[in-house]
Order: sequence, then structure tokens, then C-alpha cells
Amino acid sequence: MGTLFKIAFRNILRNKRRTFTSALIIAVGLLFFIFMDSVMNGMDKGATDNLIQLSTSSVKIHTAQYFKEKNSYPFKYGLKNHKGLEEHILKLPEVTGVAPRIVFLAELSNYTEVKPVIGHVIDPAKDAEVFKLTEKLSGSYFSSVSMNEIILGTELAEEMGVSLGDYITFYALTKYDSRNADDFKVIGILKTTDPSINNSSAYITYQVANEFLDLENMITELNVSINKQNDFESEIEIMESIKSDLEKNFKGLKVLTFEEMAADFLNLKDQKQAWSWVFIIVILLIAAVGIFNTVLMSVYERIKEIGVLRAHGFKPFDLTVLFMLEGTITGILGSTFGVILGCIGNYFLVNYGYPIDKFAGNMDASGFPIWGTLYGQWNIDMIIAAFIFGIVVATAAAVIPARKAAKMSITDALRFV
Repeated sequence: MGTLFKIAFRNILRNKRRTFTSALIIAVGLLFFIFMDSVMNGMDKGATDNLIQLSTSSVKIHTAQYFKEKNSYPFKYGLKNHKGLEEHILKLPEVTGVAPRIVFLAELSNYTEVKPVIGHVIDPAKDAEVFKLTEKLSGSYFSSVSMNEIILGTELAEEMGVSLGDYITFYALTKYDSRNADDFKVIGILKTTDPSINNSSAYITYQVANEFLDLENMITELNVSINKQNDFESEIEIMESIKSDLEKNFKGLKVLTFEEMAADFLNLKDQKQAWSWVFIIVILLIAAVGIFNTVLMSVYERIKEIGVLRAHGFKPFDLTVLFMLEGTITGILGSTFGVILGCIGNYFLVNYGYPIDKFAGNMDASGFPIWGTLYGQWNIDMIIAAFIFGIVVATAAAVIPARKAAKMSITDALRFV
């Protein structure tokens, strides 16, 4: 075996161009593999974070009765002792904030047309601890919780023909089903990755809404944020732990984790990830075919050499092992180079990101909420798997040509032109 190793290394060094070509094919394939895996994981992480930080939160809490009629956004099923519930949640491990909200049906009028919207009553200070709306805001956040100020989604503002500083009439039914209306000043416009926010959402403060909607200090939902973890599975475990604690200590609640609220999105993400894997596998198969062709050409170039080796007593098995060793060494070189290049590229993607609108345009219509800068994700398991894959492919690609060489008779090999 030692002799075979020496000959294999000699052939690798002797045929530098062939070795470089084969290693380069492997390196490029693994580079794309690592890059695409990082991009896909980064897209998943970015989309998930955007949903949690803009609309769903990590955990959402209603009363059980409210949840049954949630599509009508009923006022009559408020959370009892919500302040005590907030205090309890804030004491739980990994919880970073609790934001009370009320969601209701309303209408906006610009004095010429009326449009139905989804109203959101928020406590500005607490809401900013859970949701990151201010990062997507043009204009200003609420300057005074007691003034008639409103924040609109960008498409909604454009459709209603209003801009910052304009006034618009807000209509809604109160808690007692009486119709109320008042003028509100547009102080902010939101442009997010959530079409429902952009197209139909309006935000007012809790103090203003308490009188405008006759709330009597009622709230209908609590939204919970948690510390970010290294992986999504750990975050799901924390969410489930919060849900279990609340259901154990408080009766009559409907507690929903992000996994439950965004089930359709997560299914879509899994489907897109499956198709992305098809793309990656095609890249790797192309690399495997390239390696196979390179090794096959190497066999044909060295047929006379094979005949000489056979004449000196090499057995067919020895030749098969020789070519497979050359493939393995080439695979190690190419895989090492590919992983190094992939990690260098991924380092910049993870730490500096890439402005996604430069190659994705407006993602709102895609159903995949990504915004701003796309950051990659380290996936050490997949990098190790890519390294092993490159070696295995290079070794396997050498098997068929090696067996073909081993089956040639000595005289045919020596006479080959």
C-alpha cells in the first residue's frame, strides 16, 4: 500500500494541470454549496425575524372567547387583570418585553373616498420593546400619547393621497357599538415587508383610543418578545415553555406561539427550501460529472503507463486502488480549497450582509418577507458535510475509470496509440 501511495502522490504532482482542474471543479462546486446554504438559511432567519418583529411577536395571548371570534376583532373579550399578567410574563426567563395591543376594524376617509382598514391600538413605549416598527418608519413616532396622531402603511397612505403632516378622518365602532369619528394627523408612514401593514394598517396610541373607542382600559391581546437564540429550534422551545407556564397558571387564555401563528409561512419556507436543495444538488452533480470526465481522460492518457505497471506485476486491484487514491487526494485538495473559499465568502456575508433589493427587488409580492440587508448564517454541520462530500465524490468518480483501466490486458495497453 505504501508503494501505491507514493505513486499516487507522484502522479498528482506530475500532472499539475489535471490535478488543478479536478480540484478546481470540486472547489467551485463546494463554494456554491456553502454559499447557497448560507443564503437560504439567512433568508429563512431574516424572514422569520421580520415576521416576529413586525406583526406576530414570539408569543401572542388572547382570551379563549376572543380567539373563537378573532376574525371580527371583538372588543367584548378583553384580558382580565392584564397588568398582573404582564408582570408575571416579564418575570419569565428569556422574556425581553410585553406589548399590549387592541386590533379593530375601522375606516379612513380623505373627504372624497372611504377605505376599510385594520386599526392597531398600541402603547408606544412598550410596543417598541417587542416590535421594530420604528426601524421601518418615515416621519416620527408618537410625540404625545394624548394627541390625535396616526401612523399609516405606505400603500395605504398613497392610496388615500395623504402624506406626513396631513389630516385624515378615522371612523370606528366603539366598545358599545356606537360609531365615532375624529380627525388624526399623519405623523409616520411605514414601509415594511408585511403587505398587510403596508396596505391596510393604521396605528394610534392607547391613551387616545381609550376615549375614542370607549375602551375603559381594556386590552384584547398581549405580545411577548424573547431573547434571540443561535437557532430557531431553541427559540421555539422558549416559546413553548412560556405557553406552558401561562396555560398552567392562568385559566381561559389562548396562547399562540410563532410556530402556530405562522404555520402557513413555515410550510412555504420548507417548500422553498426543498426546491433550493434541488438546485444545490444539481450544482454538485455537475461537479461530480466534471470530476468523472477528468479522471476518465487521465486513464486514457496513461494507458501505456498502465500497461507498464501491469507488466511489472501490478494486479487489477492495485490499479483500481491507485486511481482511487489519486481521486481521494484530489478530492482532499479540492474540498479544502472549496471550504476555505466558501468560509471566506460566508464570513463577509454573515458579518456585512448584502442589500437584498439589489438582486431581489421588491419582495412583498413573493410572500417571503425579507427586507434591507440579507445576512448569511454559519452552518458548520453542512460545511463539514460539504468537505466530506467533495472527497467522496472525487473518490467515487475514479472508480469506473479505474476499473476500466484494470480490466485492460497488458498487450492491449502497451500497444495503445
